[in-house]
Amino acid sequence: MAFHFSYIQEKYEEFNEHGRRYLKWTNKEKTWHYKECSVTVFGLNDGAHIVIRRERSGKSKFKKSEYRLKLMMGFTITEVTINHTDSESVLEFTVLQSQDRHHRDLKDVRISSKNKEEIISLHQIIVEKINNPKNEDNIIFPNYSPTNSKILPVVYQPRVDAWENFLREINIIANGQNYQVTLAFEGEVLRKFFLVDPFYKLYRFLKFRRTIDIETFEIRQDQFYFDNIYSNDKTLFDDSTHNQKIIPIKYYFSDKNHPVVFINTSNHALAPHDNNHDFWKWEYIPWDEKTPLKSSEKSREDTEKFYRRF
Repeated sequence: MAFHFSYIQEKYEEFNEHGRRYLKWTNKEKTWHYKECSVTVFGLNDGAHIVIRRERSGKSKFKKSEYRLKLMMGFTITEVTINHTDSESVLEFTVLQSQDRHHRDLKDVRISSKNKEEIISLHQIIVEKINNPKNEDNIIFPNYSPTNSKILPVVYQPRVDAWENFLREINIIANGQNYQVTLAFEGEVLRKFFLVDPFYKLYRFLKFRRTIDIETFEIRQDQFYFDNIYSNDKTLFDDSTHNQKIIPIKYYFSDKNHPVVFINTSNHALAPHDNNHDFWKWEYIPWDEKTPLKSSEKSREDTEKFYRRF
């Protein structure tokens, strides 16, 4: 089922001054409209979490092939109402607000369709999830992705971060009963400390002999181990975030073989939760044949060797 998704949100801009890039909210609101969206609903103890997806396609310069990716945005609601007109049926939501200076939550959120029965069905699902949340609501059941039996994470990255720092590779290798996951990014941009970004790039190149940013974490059964790269509650407006944490996996994609991890900060600190719910995020499924990623059984050491310049 395809729905029309609209909302009001303050605009952000990524400024580029003398080669330094940083994010800034503009204090100007805009109404956004997206067609052909799919909707997934998760039950929560105090409401429901709505996940919207839309598709983008193009040509990957990295893989030199056509790609297809989903963009995802999620928001938590406490109430939903349904209205019908002669031309369409509409769901309107009371969206939980963050109450902090970092986020610009969605307002006047609507999901609509000319198909009345589809909206009625979606409304019933949302109400049921609000009233009766279940434990299996932490598993995302996609109808657009092929099945895969290997242990592989699904990674979400804010679209604005991926403009120049897109994810190149997701590599994984068994380490006893655990799995080491290595992510390779096109680069890394400091946004909070943008004034030192050129010097930081030079420092990284001299220290690591590469411009590619590489991050590593472990899957330990039903937990993640983030060594010096846990984001805590930091967002894309933050960088130089380096925390250590063993934390339970929060979401799975399709089944328990595919834990979900979110890239939350500009230096690619990670967590099992999304700290940038007000940004669209790329959904990277490493086993999808149309993904722009490369994925293999490779350790961090082997990934490092591949990208070293000298």
